[in-house]
Amino acid sequence: MRRRRPTTRRGYTLLEVLLASVVAVVLLGALYAALEVTLVRMDVNRNVIVANDLSRAVFNRVTLDLTNTLGPLPPKSGGDGTTGSAGSATTTATTTDATDATASAATSNANVPFGAGVVGSDKQVTLFVSRLPTALTDLDVVNATDVALPSDLRRVTYYLATDGGLARQSKPWVTADGVWNATDPDRSTEAAEVIAPEVIDASFEYYDGGTWLSTWDGSATAIDGTSLTGPPRAIRVTLVLEFASRGGRQQKRVSQVIPLRAAVGNYQPTDTAAPATTTPATSTTGGM
Repeated sequence: MRRRRPTTRRGYTLLEVLLASVVAVVLLGALYAALEVTLVRMDVNRNVIVANDLSRAVFNRVTLDLTNTLGPLPPKSGGDGTTGSAGSATTTATTTDATDATASAATSNANVPFGAGVVGSDKQVTLFVSRLPTALTDLDVVNATDVALPSDLRRVTYYLATDGGLARQSKPWVTADGVWNATDPDRSTEAAEVIAPEVIDASFEYYDGGTWLSTWDGSATAIDGTSLTGPPRAIRVTLVLEFASRGGRQQKRVSQVIPLRAAVGNYQPTDTAAPATTTPATSTTGGM
């Protein structure tokens, strides 16, 4: 019986191995590039969602504070700029020689008048707000005899922190005469007051009913010389947010106009100093 000779199996040549390696490298490179593009797009979309959520939360917080902003009161009710909590600003000298010194001291220590509402610049805004009294929200605190009730008036300031981020400072608003009540924030605690560290720039604009202004001083007097200007008709808040992604630093600019219900609006206070006008009486005589 003839025995069959075993057949030998041929191996791959060097050229075939090199060609297969090149094809594998090309396919892996294409797969890596596609995966990288997918991951970059995922980071971009994720940052867009985070930016939208963060900006919406910030705008909701600002809107809530602006909703509680105080407005000016009628002059005869103590809402003018020469009485009430601005008493230190209206201190008069008793002697002629001390007039200048008293005026300069009153200017540096003047309180913000009650009802000013908004005082701000293009990079910082201070709101004077009133919140719901604790007596209506927490009966346990009210019934406790050893617990001091917090003030219902707050001074809220939005500003850019020194190390970046949008900060919100809320402090009790003391309206007593002679008490320091500046509109600048206390930056010693700003590290704990940053509400949006992703914000790298913030700007505020104020609408007076006709134009947009870069500054606003609600403590200024109106055209009658007595009433306060109060808050503007609306405030436009613009934020620039920055996020880190695979494609580099990504920025997003968002803006929103927030109306203020406490604004004076189109009301023009009456000038009480204007002289009253009278119409001369006319007499008629009859005759034949």
